[in-house]
Amino acid sequence: MIELTAPGRVTLVNDGPKRLGLDANARQYFALHATLDVKHSQDWNREILTTLVADRPALAQPIAEGAIMRLNAGARCYLHYRRELGV
Repeated sequence: MIELTAPGRVTLVNDGPKRLGLDANARQYFALHATLDVKHSQDWNREILTTLVADRPALAQPIAEGAIMRLNAGARCYLHYRRELGV
C-alpha cells in the first residue's frame, strides 16, 4: 500500500522544499520516489499481489484488509500532524 500511495505524497513533500528555494540535490530523494514508486507499485501488483491471489484466492481478503489498515493508519498520522502543526 505504501508503494501505491507514495508517488502523490512524495510529490507534495518535494513541492514544499522547492517553494522554500532548496536546490534539487536537497530534494533528490523525494523527486526520485515521485516517479520510482509508480514502477514499484506496478511491479508489486503484477508480480506479487496478482500471483498470490491467483495461487491462493483466500489471501485476497486479508491483503485488502491490510491495505485498508495501512491507509487508515496513514490518515490518522496526517491528522495528528495537522493538529500538532495547526494546519
